[in-house]
Amino acid sequence: MATEPLSRAVPNEVRDFAERSVEQARKAFGSFLVVVNAAIEGEAPSSAENSGVSARLSRLALGFAERNVQGAFALAQDMVHATEVSQLLDLQREFLETQMKALKSQMRTLEGSRVDKEKKDQG
Repeated sequence: MATEPLSRAVPNEVRDFAERSVEQARKAFGSFLVVVNAAIEGEAPSSAENSGVSARLSRLALGFAERNVQGAFALAQDMVHATEVSQLLDLQREFLETQMKALKSQMRTLEGSRVDKEKKDQG
């Protein structure tokens, strides 16, 4: 099976089920994000300035998480349509390369935001 094309090894019914499952998970995660965003917006402000900074950082982190999860959903969707094992390996490699770049960028952004917040808190 390792050398057999996936188009023959994986029945269409299994692919269809996997595709529906990925889409269902994507919708569920979207609903989760709506609720979390509402919670961020509805937080009781301890001080208007601190609350605004905290909400901005929360939205930033949530946006990063959303992009990361959406990337994972895209990978899953692409894997469902792969017809060769080599395609699966290429998809995984590309995903990991993209994620590593994104995570490094996200860490720099979050660190910069944290430093800015500390400067505001001190000044």
